[in-house]
Amino acid sequence: MNKLYRAGLYCRLSVDDANNSAKSKNYIPSDESVSIENQREMLSKFAMLNGWIETRTYCDDGYSGGNFQRPGFLEMLEDAQKGIINLILVKDLSRLGRDYVEVGRYTDVVFPSLGCRFVSVLDCLDSEGDHTDMLHFRSLMNDYHLRDLSSKTKSVLYSKKVSGQYVSAYAPYGYRKSAEDKHKLVIDEYAAGIVRRIYEMRLAGTAYGQIAATLNREDIPSPSVYWHQINSKTECKAAQLWSYATVKKFLHSEVYKGTLVMNYSGSRSYKDKTWTGKPESEWIRHETLHEAIVTAEMWEAVQKINQAASLRSIGRQEPTRKLFTGNLICADCKAPLNTNTETQRRKNGTSKRYVSYFCGTFGRSGRSVCSWHRIYEKTLMQLVTAEIKAHAQAVVLDETAVVDKLKRQIADYDEQRLASAKQEITKLHRRVQELEAMTAKLYEDKYSGAISENTFMMLAQKNEQERLTKVEHLDALLSEVDKAEKETAAIHSWAAIIQKYLDISELDRTIIDELIDHIEIGERTIVDGQRSVLSNQK
Repeated sequence: MNKLYRAGLYCRLSVDDANNSAKSKNYIPSDESVSIENQREMLSKFAMLNGWIETRTYCDDGYSGGNFQRPGFLEMLEDAQKGIINLILVKDLSRLGRDYVEVGRYTDVVFPSLGCRFVSVLDCLDSEGDHTDMLHFRSLMNDYHLRDLSSKTKSVLYSKKVSGQYVSAYAPYGYRKSAEDKHKLVIDEYAAGIVRRIYEMRLAGTAYGQIAATLNREDIPSPSVYWHQINSKTECKAAQLWSYATVKKFLHSEVYKGTLVMNYSGSRSYKDKTWTGKPESEWIRHETLHEAIVTAEMWEAVQKINQAASLRSIGRQEPTRKLFTGNLICADCKAPLNTNTETQRRKNGTSKRYVSYFCGTFGRSGRSVCSWHRIYEKTLMQLVTAEIKAHAQAVVLDETAVVDKLKRQIADYDEQRLASAKQEITKLHRRVQELEAMTAKLYEDKYSGAISENTFMMLAQKNEQERLTKVEHLDALLSEVDKAEKETAAIHSWAAIIQKYLDISELDRTIIDELIDHIEIGERTIVDGQRSVLSNQK
C-alpha cells in the first residue's frame, strides 16, 4: 500500500531575492518571478500531480536564508513534530536556507528524525529517491552565495562610512535624516532642545537619575515614544520612560558635539549575528559633518563631570548575586527588584554592611515612577524562614489537607473537568485514527479505479479538514491535562520537600531555589501603628 503523504509547502523570499530576481530586472514576465505566490502555486500543482495531500503552506517573506529562526519555518517544524505533515516540499534548496551546515543538519538529521520526507522540486532532490548526491554540493554553493553577499554588503557599508555617509537605520535622538540625502543628519529642533537641556542640567551638577526623573515628571516623551509619534502609526511597545541609562548614554555621545563615530561594532561573521565591539583603532571618525547640538566646550565640561562621578565609584564593591536576587517582584508594577548594598557607620567607629532590595522601575526612572518597595534582606529572611516553618508544620500535621488547599488555588484545576477532558482525548484519538484509515482506503480505491480522481480529491480533502480540526482540539486538551498534571506533581513534590525544613534555622540559595518561584513585595503600610510590608510568596 502506498504511503499517505501530508505535504507542507514551504515558501521563502528574502529582500535580496526580490531585488535580484529576474522580475525586477525585466528579464522575464512577472508571472514567472520568484514571488511567494508563484512558489506556492508551483508547489501546489506538484503535490497534486504526485497524489500528495496539500496540508498547509508556510511562508517567510523578507527573511534571510542564513537565518533559521523564521516564524513560518519554526511553525513547519512544530507541525512535523506533531505529525500534522510528513513531507516538506520546497521550490529549490536555497528556499530552505543558504547555510551549508544548517541545511545539511536539517536534511540529514532533523527531517528524518521527524519521519519527514524532503523534496526540492527544481533541484530534483528527494530524500527517499536516488538523486541525493548533488544535495550537499548545491547547499555548499548556496552557502557561498550567502558569504559572498555578506562580504560585498560589508564592503559597500565600509566605503560609505569612510566617505562620511550616515548608514545606521535610525537617526540619533536630536537629529533626523535629511529629506534630500538620507545619509546626512540634520537637527530636529524639538528633540535637540531636550538634549541641550539635559547637558545644561548636568553642568549644573544634576545626577543622571535626577535628570531622568525631571523629564518623566514633566511627561516629556522618551526617545522611543517620540520616534513612534513621528514615524509609526503603531503603538510603541518600547521603553515609555526616560531612564538613568538613556541619560548617561546621551551625556557621553560625541554625536551631539558634531562628531560622527562609526564602525565601533559589528557582527562576528555572516553566520554569527552576535554584535561585538571593535578596537578603537578600527573606529571611523568624522568631525563637522553635521551641525552640533551642544558646543565642544560644553561637551568637554560635561565629560569632566562624568569622569569625576566615575572616579567616586572606584573602590565600591562589585555587584554580586545576593540571597534573593531574581526572586523578588514589585507587587504594583511587577518589575524585578534591584539589589543595593549600603554601609552604616556607628558612633564607636565600626561599620556594618546591609543588603536591601528596591523596585527596579523606581530606580531606572530616577525615582519618578512607582515607589521604593524597599525591604532589607535581614527582615525578609526572618519572614520567609517563619513562613517555611509554618508550611512545614502544616504538612506534617495533615499533608492531604494542605495539598487539597493548594490544588483549589490553581485556577485551571478542576477534577471533574479533567476527567471529562481525558475521556474526550480518548474519543479524539480514536476518530483521528479512523480518518487516517479512511484516507488510506480512498487511496486504494483511487488506484484500483473504484473511484474517480475528482471524487478522491473531494473526499480526501473533507477527511483531512476534519482530521486537522480534531488534531487541533486534541492538542489543546492534551496541553490542558499536561499542565494540570504537572502542577499537581509539583504540589506533591513541594509537600515532600518542605518537610525537610521543619527545623530550618538559616536560609541559603539552595533552599530558596527549591521552594520559592518568586515573592511579590508591596509598599510599606501602617497597621495599628506598626509598619508592615505586604508580601506574597509563590
